Amino acid sequence: MFSSRVLSRVIDLLRSTGVDGVVIGSTSVELFTGRDTFEGDIDLLVTSTSVLANYGILEQLARERGCVLGATWLGTPSVTCYIEGEEVTVDLFENLYDFYIPSEIVEDSITYDVLGIKVRAIRVEDYVVLKAAAGRDEDLETLRKIGELVRSRKLRLDRKLIESRAELFSEPHVILRRLSEVL
Repeated sequence: MFSSRVLSRVIDLLRSTGVDGVVIGSTSVELFTGRDTFEGDIDLLVTSTSVLANYGILEQLARERGCVLGATWLGTPSVTCYIEGEEVTVDLFENLYDFYIPSEIVEDSITYDVLGIKVRAIRVEDYVVLKAAAGRDEDLETLRKIGELVRSRKLRLDRKLIESRAELFSEPHVILRRLSEVL
């Protein structure tokens, strides 16, 4: 778990090295719901420079700031930093191989002000579409939890937006079927 202060600091730190992007993971949902503390890690789709082609900027960050470099489940870089006594891991993704986030989703992201730092994150509707597109067991479990929030009226989703976003993928009917089973 990490605080909004640490979220803002790590995003600012990455930007100072030339790495910027859009939050694409569960942190996007937590930002939308107004949380001040966040679970897990930060999944960031890099939009500024290829961290794969320019890995040296991450190595320099690790040397200068004492961060630890690692890798995501996809083999892309991750960086773990200790900021103000809190540990935060940022998994850095790019559109490559089977990992794809349509530009429409990225361009329609929401900008949040987190303690004076602008943090871009995808919409909750886009998050659920991405989870349904992936379709792994853990993704479907996450969707069930979001479905509980929707049914309890703690979260509202724009179904038209979900349908239009599903159309950005090669098998929208599969995405919509998965979502209909859990939402």
